[in-house]
Amino acid sequence: MAVGSLKRPNVLWVASLFILFLIWFLWGLKAEFFPTSEKWYSSITTGVDHGKTHFGNSTEEYVPPNEGVNNGNGNSKGTSNIQYSDDSSKTGDRPLILYAYHETDNARRNFEFFIAHALHDAADFIFVMNGETNAMQLLPERPNIKYIQRGNDCYDMGAFAEVLLKDDLYKKYSRFITMNASIRGPFLPYWATGCWSDMFLSKVTDEVKLVGITMNCRPLPHVQSMIWATDRAGIEVLLFPTEAQVKRLKETLPPFSAGEPVPTLQHAGINWCPHDYWNAVSVEVHATPLIEAAGYKVDAMMSAFHKQARFEDSCGEPEAGQDPLYDGQYFGTTLHPFDTVFAKANRGTNAKIFARLTEWTDGSNYTSYDHCH
Repeated sequence: MAVGSLKRPNVLWVASLFILFLIWFLWGLKAEFFPTSEKWYSSITTGVDHGKTHFGNSTEEYVPPNEGVNNGNGNSKGTSNIQYSDDSSKTGDRPLILYAYHETDNARRNFEFFIAHALHDAADFIFVMNGETNAMQLLPERPNIKYIQRGNDCYDMGAFAEVLLKDDLYKKYSRFITMNASIRGPFLPYWATGCWSDMFLSKVTDEVKLVGITMNCRPLPHVQSMIWATDRAGIEVLLFPTEAQVKRLKETLPPFSAGEPVPTLQHAGINWCPHDYWNAVSVEVHATPLIEAAGYKVDAMMSAFHKQARFEDSCGEPEAGQDPLYDGQYFGTTLHPFDTVFAKANRGTNAKIFARLTEWTDGSNYTSYDHCH
């Protein structure tokens, strides 16, 4: 009896040590698989951070989907669920897809179509919501889908530059797609089984650093900016053109025709804030010759771009000197959505075909999750 009484405290002591060791071990597992460090909370590739944090010294508040702040005038406060870090190892070769959105009826329909058919797990998506909107509430809550709500200023390219430069976000990725809500897609024939984002990014090579859907010859040959694909080298030219590249660009720019509404070069690249429409168009127009001034080439999905070695050489032809995004202005025909994967949706072009393809794609329940891996 006395011996048993002496052993009992020892047993309790050993049990207590075991429980403490078990708690310590489980806590270690939690730290490994569910880290709570500041670095993890700021990582763009981890899950949604449901705690509200602040973005530097700005008034932009970063929150997950469905917790966005209604700005009223669309300019006083920005919201987002973007998370930043200095850790680029987690992104690997994953592309970053930036999608600019400004609320209109047409943009909302294109946005809904994109959510239904274009989202996938093989890329990181950031939706840049320009101005007052609640469209971010439609976004699924997934770790690779983020948004930022900001004032409606600087147009698409200026907004993209702002997002890419914050905490050097662009350095965490090697491949990029920028696009806006004026286009709808992807539209693909039944036999096409590839991933839409790969279709664009695969055209970016050591020589080609800017890929879009169409090239417009006026006021000078340029890849139109509704959707662009590029890589780290290309995005750095657009963000930080060197003095030599800018000098070469200025030397090669042709004069514009009298009465041309697009202004001549004001700032090389996308890293500035145009406040009016035509200045924003100037950013688009001068991006192509800037890429070429850096020693690279551009490419476009439209079949006509590949009808000869240098499409630009055909720009003097009457049929080539028109904006191909309008009815009947694509070398006497109208551009088909299958030609470009995404199609301009706010110009009334190809209205019957456009409506049918939208209806059929919706009806087929096509999803890029089945094709993008």
